[in-house]
Amino acid sequence: MRETPRRRRQYARMATVLLLGVVNSLPATAAAPADPLEPLNRAVFEVNRELDRFVLRPTTVVYRFAVPTAVRRGIGQFLDNLLEPVYALNALLQGNAAGLEVAISRFLLNTFVGFGGLIDVAAEAGIRGDSHGFGQTLAHWGVEPGPYLVLPLLGPSTVRELAGTGIDAFSTPHYYLVRTSGMSATFQAAETGFRAVTFRDRHFEQIDTGFAGSLDAYASARSVYLQVLHARGVTDEDLVGEAELDFDAFEE
Repeated sequence: MRETPRRRRQYARMATVLLLGVVNSLPATAAAPADPLEPLNRAVFEVNRELDRFVLRPTTVVYRFAVPTAVRRGIGQFLDNLLEPVYALNALLQGNAAGLEVAISRFLLNTFVGFGGLIDVAAEAGIRGDSHGFGQTLAHWGVEPGPYLVLPLLGPSTVRELAGTGIDAFSTPHYYLVRTSGMSATFQAAETGFRAVTFRDRHFEQIDTGFAGSLDAYASARSVYLQVLHARGVTDEDLVGEAELDFDAFEE
């Protein structure tokens, strides 16, 4: 059966309803941090760790060696720019006029002046971005985070953030533009790969240090993720709980 835009929107709505139902059926508060799926999460974390060790890290090492820093930075900025329309949409849904203005300004400046986003001319003009994903929108609407999750390949999340990630994927304009070109599979694979390698490149030393220098890398990664969500205002003290982390362990 041919997949149409209407059918994709129906899938997105059904996925959202299903995931939000799961979120609202799960306890918002639990032992700190809320991690009732810890045994499964730890198993997935170890799989992801091995994939990083044998695939992602070696690929990133080659990438850092073969591609000049300025080019890598440009690729990362181009990928970031593709998400500005998503940030604009979610700022609108959150009633955040300032965030909406920033996202639109950054996208227009970087697209038309910064060669599609390869150069972050908006930042040079003092317009610095802030991400507004659908997970943050759900939090703004009062949806509870649900328990902590570790996803294969994708890494740390919560049930609410997982729902938000799915909606974000359907709200990127370039997703629909590329699908009409007949190169959607190739482009999506390339984008996913470059995003993974770019993230590993940007946080190369911190990730290496976190894996090697922590007595419990899983607990450290969990604490970092939940505290980052808390700093963004998309989770609460009950989810973060009493867990404390020395962030210096993840810094250069």
